[in-house]
Amino acid sequence: MQKLELDKEYDLKQVKELIDCLVKKEIISQKEAENVNASAILKFTKSHIWEEMKQAKEIQREKPFYMTIPAKEVFGEEVEEKILVQGMIDLFYINQHGELILVDYKTDFVSSEIELVNKYKEQLELYKKALEEALQKKVKHIWIYSTFLGKTVEVLK
Repeated sequence: MQKLELDKEYDLKQVKELIDCLVKKEIISQKEAENVNASAILKFTKSHIWEEMKQAKEIQREKPFYMTIPAKEVFGEEVEEKILVQGMIDLFYINQHGELILVDYKTDFVSSEIELVNKYKEQLELYKKALEEALQKKVKHIWIYSTFLGKTVEVLK
């Protein structure tokens, strides 16, 4: 998803060519390429996230973050220590209306949107907190793009 070019109108052949190119450049292995669902990637390029990204004022992909949080938030116990949390935000952007949007890609085999949200809500709340602290701007929406479900799932409105 990171290597998709916003100025292209993709078809299935072009997505497969992109995957082959990533193998040739040794960005992904042949085994990884065999597990990539080109149709699911193509479907993403038809999503409202993709369309909104084309109009975005700023786009950041694959951004690492580091932050400290109180240990009691993780363990639920009254301790004073802090924990260093690190992660990688798949995508965030400032849309044409100036709103900060956080997107996480998931490839899990899930039975429902509810299962997906329940599984990742805490992780995405940490990402939201890190992003808001770094940019001094409130996150307007958190979306998961599920390649398995083939759609956007809203975590935060």
